[in-house]
Amino acid sequence: MSSPRILIAGGGIGGLALAQGLKKHNIPFTVFETDSCPNARAQGYRIRIAGNGAVALHECLSVEHWNLFERTCANVEPGLAKLNALDATNLSGSGMPAGLKSDPNVKPVYAVDRKTLRSLLTMGLEDHIKYGKSFVRYQTTEKGIKAIFSDGSIEEGTLLVGAEDCRYVDTGTRCLYGKTPMTDHFVAQFSSKAMKGMGVIKDKNNPVGDYVYWVFGGNVENIGLGDSQFHGLSGKAAADLAVELTKDWDPSIKCLFEQQDFSQCAPLRLMSARPVRPDWKSSASVTLLGDAAHAIMPAGGSGANTALADAALLLEHIVQEGVSETVLSKYVDEMWKYALPAIEGSVAGAEKLLGFKGFKGAREIDFC
Repeated sequence: MSSPRILIAGGGIGGLALAQGLKKHNIPFTVFETDSCPNARAQGYRIRIAGNGAVALHECLSVEHWNLFERTCANVEPGLAKLNALDATNLSGSGMPAGLKSDPNVKPVYAVDRKTLRSLLTMGLEDHIKYGKSFVRYQTTEKGIKAIFSDGSIEEGTLLVGAEDCRYVDTGTRCLYGKTPMTDHFVAQFSSKAMKGMGVIKDKNNPVGDYVYWVFGGNVENIGLGDSQFHGLSGKAAADLAVELTKDWDPSIKCLFEQQDFSQCAPLRLMSARPVRPDWKSSASVTLLGDAAHAIMPAGGSGANTALADAALLLEHIVQEGVSETVLSKYVDEMWKYALPAIEGSVAGAEKLLGFKGFKGAREIDFC
């Protein structure tokens, strides 16, 4: 049986992890990324890889890549601080989720800089990634699939894997995210209680200065800006908004926003799939993973971890059984067994941490 050629539409974490796994098993593939270059836009900073996601990443990477990944991660203390922003006093309750799937070669939690992780996932794939390729539609053929892009180009393969934005629900929740350099002045002023569970990100190959990654979340009413205004914020304007919204907070906490890198702040509209399995008809030549299948709000890193789990699961099926409608149907059935609980968990986390008010009245947005 000849090797399939896999077309991956989307160069996010899930799509790149799948690509690394395919390379590891000598299966032909190409990644098509809409962005013009790897660092075309801000995508957040720190990310936690844990449970199923960590095991999945380990399965997709070569030994050399995995060792490099571990060397770039922070040592993370367990636990989560919960403080009253106005006076910096402790609030009751804890916050860390229970562990999921485990592997003796994998730690419970890895904290890694998102830019560093993307760089690692693209290492060795330079000849397999095409940038500036915006996927438009596909056509099935006798031999497999044709992917058609906005520039008019056409690529043929055995399987098309959609790994980028598709159809989401606008949750009405908005976030500002940024980073604050860990200068001596900041460390002396910042609440020591808030340091619980924090880790320092270090990339020995491409050093990134120590920083605190933060996310400020609230619903549309709290933020006080319309959609077009919010999404049009520059880094400086987003940073100024974060400072304004936290001006009445305790000095030991609001210094996080006052001393941030004002060029590195960015707005984010939180999107999510509904926690209901959609009515899909499996195909022999098209499937989805990550956000394309199930957008998950970034509460606890479940979106990235679920995308990685998708990549490892799909890789396992392709390696062991090839590409067919039966194989892809099994992949989809198994995927939803953990994806639905992940969506439900992110909804609960977003309600608790980010001001999400539920799906009633939420509107669907189609990115396809």
